[in-house]
Amino acid sequence: MATTRREFIHNGLAFVSLGLAMPHFLMQAAAADPMGAAIPGVPAIPAGKILVVIEMSGGNDGLNTVIPYTDPNYAKLRPNIGIKASDVVKIDGNLGLHPRLKAFGNLYEKGHLAVVNSVGYPNPNRSHFQSMDIWQLGNPDLDIKDRVGWLARYFDDDGHLKSNPLSGVTLGSSLPLTLFSEHAPVSAVGNGRDYGFRVDAGDRDAQLSALKALYAEGTVAGGNAEFIRNVGSEAYSSSLQLQQALDHYDTKAGDAAKYPRYNGFAEGLQTIAKLISGGLGTRVYYHSIGGFDTHANQPYQHGQLLGQLADGLSAFFDDLALQGRANDVIVMTFSEFGRRAKENGSAGTDHGAGSVMFLAGAGVKGGLYGEAPNLGDLDDGDVRFHTDFRSVYATLLDNWLGCKSSAVLSGAFPHLAFV
Repeated sequence: MATTRREFIHNGLAFVSLGLAMPHFLMQAAAADPMGAAIPGVPAIPAGKILVVIEMSGGNDGLNTVIPYTDPNYAKLRPNIGIKASDVVKIDGNLGLHPRLKAFGNLYEKGHLAVVNSVGYPNPNRSHFQSMDIWQLGNPDLDIKDRVGWLARYFDDDGHLKSNPLSGVTLGSSLPLTLFSEHAPVSAVGNGRDYGFRVDAGDRDAQLSALKALYAEGTVAGGNAEFIRNVGSEAYSSSLQLQQALDHYDTKAGDAAKYPRYNGFAEGLQTIAKLISGGLGTRVYYHSIGGFDTHANQPYQHGQLLGQLADGLSAFFDDLALQGRANDVIVMTFSEFGRRAKENGSAGTDHGAGSVMFLAGAGVKGGLYGEAPNLGDLDDGDVRFHTDFRSVYATLLDNWLGCKSSAVLSGAFPHLAFV
C-alpha cells in the first residue's frame, strides 16, 4: 500500500527514530540557521499571530463550568452536583464560573477572557467520536468525502504556510484529525525534547555516518525514494530548529510564572511557551486535556480538571507576558459536546449538546458572547445551541490568523466581537 506524505509526517518521530537522516550539507545548514529561519528548500513561516487550540476531550459540562446561578431551574435539575451560588466566581448578575476557575475570573476582570455560551451545531451528535470529528473537521456533515480538518484547510489555503512542518505543532505522539492534510505537513512533537534524531548511544557516530551516506544528495533519485529523503530532511531539520527554540527559553521567566506542579497539562503549555518565546514561528499549536466524560462522581473530577485547565493557562499567560509575547497569542478551548441539563443517578451527567467555549489572551475583547443557557426552554433535555461553533472559527480565521474563513469553512458565518 502506498504511503502518503501525510502518513510520513504523522509518524515523523518514528520515521526519524528508524534512522533516516538528511544529507550532511543540509545538517550543517540547519544547524547554522537561526530560529524561525527557513528549513533548506522549505518556505519560511512568516511572522503573524498565534492560535493555541485546547481540546477538552470527553464532553465538558458547560452548565457546571459557566453556571446560571440565579436560575431556579438550575438547582432543581442539579440538586446533588450543582454549584452553590455562594461558591461561584461571579462574572455578572446571572452567571458565574466554577470555583476552580478562579484564575479565569482574574483573566475576565482584566478583559482577557471571552466566554461564549450555548455553542453547538444543528442536529447535535452525542457520539464522542463523531461529534469530535465534527468539531475537528469544522463541518457537521460526516458524510463528506474530503475529511481534511479545518486547521489543515487553513494551512492549505494560506499558501505560504504549505510545506513547512513547523507551521503547526501538536503535543503528543499523533496528529488530531483537525491537522490532517494532504498538502500541509504538521509536526507532532511529544513533549518537545522527545522530537529528534534517536540512535543507539553505543555506536551513534557509526550509525549517523552510515545514514548520512545512505541519504546523501544524489544517492537516491525520483519517485518514492526522493520523497522519503525529502521528508526525512524536513523532519531532521525541523527537530534542530525545535531544539534551538527550547534552548533559548528564558527559564527565569518560566520560574516566575509559577507553573503548577504535578499538572501534565501545564507542562505541555510551558513547552508551547518555550517554543513561542524561542522564536519558532509556529502559527497554530494544539494541546489537549482529557477526562471530561463525567458520568459518575462528577463534582471532584470536574473540579480537578477545570483547576488544571485554569491554573495552567494562567501561568502560561504570565509566562508569555514576561517573555514579551502576550499580545501575539490567543487560546481557544472547545469540547465535543456539553452534558445533559439534568444530573443522573450516579452524581454525574450524560452526553448532551450545547456547551461553552473560552477565548483567552491579551488580544481578546473579554466579556460574555452568545446567549446564556435558558433552562426553562431545553431541547429534549439539552441546552439549546444559539451560536454555531463555526462562527468562533470564522472570527479567528478572519480577524486573528488573517485568512478568508469562507474558503476554509466552505461558507460564511457571522463573526463574534471577541477579536
